Amino acid sequence: AQAADAGLEQLLEWRRAHLQQGLQERLGILRRRPPRGQAAKRAADREHVHQLRTGLRRLRSMAEAFPRHWRGPSTRHLAKLARAAGTVRDLDVLLEALEQQHPGLAGDERQKLRRLIRQLESCRAKARRKLRRRLQRLPGRLLAPPPHQVPTGDPAQVRHAFHRAALPLLRASLIRQLANLRLHPGWGHGERPKPNSRQERDRHELRKSFKRFRYQLELLEALEPDLRDRLLILKQTQTSLGLLQDLVIWRDLLKHQLKGKLRRQLPHLSARWRHQADGAWADWLQLRRRWLDPAEGLEAWQRGLLDLELERPAG
Repeated sequence: AQAADAGLEQLLEWRRAHLQQGLQERLGILRRRPPRGQAAKRAADREHVHQLRTGLRRLRSMAEAFPRHWRGPSTRHLAKLARAAGTVRDLDVLLEALEQQHPGLAGDERQKLRRLIRQLESCRAKARRKLRRRLQRLPGRLLAPPPHQVPTGDPAQVRHAFHRAALPLLRASLIRQLANLRLHPGWGHGERPKPNSRQERDRHELRKSFKRFRYQLELLEALEPDLRDRLLILKQTQTSLGLLQDLVIWRDLLKHQLKGKLRRQLPHLSARWRHQADGAWADWLQLRRRWLDPAEGLEAWQRGLLDLELERPAG
C-alpha cells in the first residue's frame, strides 16, 4: 500500500510538471496584449487560450480523482481560472464556425452574418482583456513547478522510474469512473432531448464525465502505451457530444446578439447547423450502442483493466 501511494504521488508529480511547463509558456504569451490584424496571429492566440483551458482541466481532473495524493494547485483555483479561459474559448469556437460558414452565404444574410461576427469579436476582445488581467494577478505559486525533482522523459522511462507501483490505484480509479459512466443519467433512452431540458443538461454532464475518464486514462497510458488504440473511441465520443454541446452554447450566445430567432435572421446558417446536429446525433446513437454493448463497451473496458498484469520491479 505504501509503495502504491508513493508511486502514484510520483506519477502525479511527473504529469503535473509536464503539464505546468506547457502552461507556463502559455501564461507568458497570454499575459501580453492579444495580437490584432493578421489572421495567423489571431488563430495562434485562440490556440493558446484553448491549450491553457485544456491543461487546466487535465490538472483539475487529477486533483479531483486523487485528492489524497495531489500536491498541486487546489481544484477551486484551477476551476476559477479555467472558467475565465472557457468564456474566451466558447466565443472562439463560435467565431470559427461562423467564419467557416460566411463564404457560403450571399445577399442580406451574408451582411447580417458579417455584422454578427463583428459583434462577437467585440465580446471576445472584452473577455480576452478580462482573462489577461486575471492572469497578470495570478499568484506565482499557483502553477509553480513541483518542489522537488521528478523524473522526465518518454513513457518508457517513466514506467521504469515508478516500477508500475501506481497501477493498482490507477486501475481502481478508472474502474470507479467506468461505474459512474454506466450509471449516468445522460445516456437517456435513445430519444433526442428537447432544448433547455434536463435531458440536454444530463447529456452535457455525461460528456464531461467522458472527458474526465480520458484524462485519467492518459495517466495509465504512461504505464501502458498499448492503450492508445482505445483512446480512439473516446475521441470520437468527445467529438460527437462536443458538437452537440457546441450548438447548445452557440444558441445561448446568439440569443443575446440577434434580434429575433436564428432561424428567421439567418435561415441558411440555421439549416446548416440543424444538419450538423442531425449528423452528430446519429453518430452519438451509434457510439452509445457501442458503449452499452457488453462485448466491446464499458464492461469490456472494465475487464481489460482487471486483466492488466502487475510487474514487480527488478531487484
